Amino acid sequence: MGIHLHTSYRDPDIAIDLGTALTRIASGSLSQTVVPSKVGGRPVLRSGTIADADAAVELLRPLLLRVRKFGMLRPHAVACAPSDATGEELDTLRECVVNAGAATVVIVPEILAAAIGAGMDVSSHYAVMIVDIGEGITECAVIRAGKIIEKHTRRVGCFDLRRHVLQAVSSMTKLQIPDAEAERLLRETGVAGKKSALRIFFTGCTGPAAPFGTVSIPGERIHEEIEPVIASITGVVTTLLEALSPAVSCQIIDSGICLSGGGSLLRGMGRHLERLTGIPVTSPPNPLDAVVAGARDMLPVMSIVNRHLRKLH
Repeated sequence: MGIHLHTSYRDPDIAIDLGTALTRIASGSLSQTVVPSKVGGRPVLRSGTIADADAAVELLRPLLLRVRKFGMLRPHAVACAPSDATGEELDTLRECVVNAGAATVVIVPEILAAAIGAGMDVSSHYAVMIVDIGEGITECAVIRAGKIIEKHTRRVGCFDLRRHVLQAVSSMTKLQIPDAEAERLLRETGVAGKKSALRIFFTGCTGPAAPFGTVSIPGERIHEEIEPVIASITGVVTTLLEALSPAVSCQIIDSGICLSGGGSLLRGMGRHLERLTGIPVTSPPNPLDAVVAGARDMLPVMSIVNRHLRKLH
């Protein structure tokens, strides 16, 4: 019995995807938990990294408390971070997870976790490419033999798309629409745009025309506003492709591009990337869960790392 308890205490048992919009945690024994990355209306993260450390601890503490073993043994965590995160940003993430109740923390690249969670064979000696379009960050990486061999990251994502929708609506109608309405307009517009008019519902809107009825705006105007952001997002992919060697490029052309994250759900995004690159684009069945699913799959491997961390401390 004592050996069993010691092993349980030692092994990592929680995966954390602390995202700009949503935080997801998962373990081998518990179903996934998803909560907004906000505390008291304050955003915890900005562009994929922690902006408010105190709020991050407040957000994570009850989530980690729920997975304590026997009600008292602190979980060991695998947490995901952008591949371009600075040393200071990584230290902040590690400290927040520990202060929230983790015994140890191993930080892994978010894009690698996304590839694993999307079902890609990252252990192959044949290169594969993944693009993850999140709320505040877009990452693209080429992975071979379990390692990221090329990567490119830009702090731009779905938040910026919605912000430009808000700006377009405000410019045309003087209305301040809620985020949910901006999200709906963005989904209707998609990457290719929509020529027909878009109707704005006044529920939750503020401004001189609110709060009754509806108003129509040109779909082309919304698309014009978000087009530069779409170009910035897809530029992450084209920039990385241009940096690849001919041999690796041929492997990517053959294996295709995997697209994950919330941006993958934007209508026409996959087809748009295919037209830009000439490479087939596919998405996993649950693109929003790819990062946390991959981190959860990494838990058994990370037990070795956590054992070394315990010896050091």
